[in-house]
Amino acid sequence: MVILSQDSLYWFDMSTVIDKVPKTPIIFDKHFGKSNLEIIDSLRNYRISTRDGFRLQIYESSSANQVKLILDKYKNSLSDSMYIIFEAPLYKLHYGNYVTKNDADLIKKTLMQKGYKNIWIVKSRITQYSAINQDNDSNRKNYSP
Repeated sequence: MVILSQDSLYWFDMSTVIDKVPKTPIIFDKHFGKSNLEIIDSLRNYRISTRDGFRLQIYESSSANQVKLILDKYKNSLSDSMYIIFEAPLYKLHYGNYVTKNDADLIKKTLMQKGYKNIWIVKSRITQYSAINQDNDSNRKNYSP
């Protein structure tokens, strides 16, 4: 008896991708901002973990540069974290970290009322922030999604 199978990763010719494949997802995180010292300091008081959840996909393109332009366009008007994810052959712009699909749907409706189009909910591993020490938390941003 002979069984043949084919991996689904081989359906796409990677030589046709214009941009280099990124080593990690690109994250624009409004919670931490741009200072690495703020990130290091915040890690003393916050536990960062991941879990199954939902994000909103707000854009996709085969060009990394096009997705970065859209990210720059949206980053001032959107208040949560945005992620550029590469899934061959597309770069996808994801938004937010939502524990339930209902939470994601409420934000989706709000964004669509503001004029954003072609938004859909996707399952994802999401980031969660939880305070370790509430006493030192009074002067910090709220890092909960």
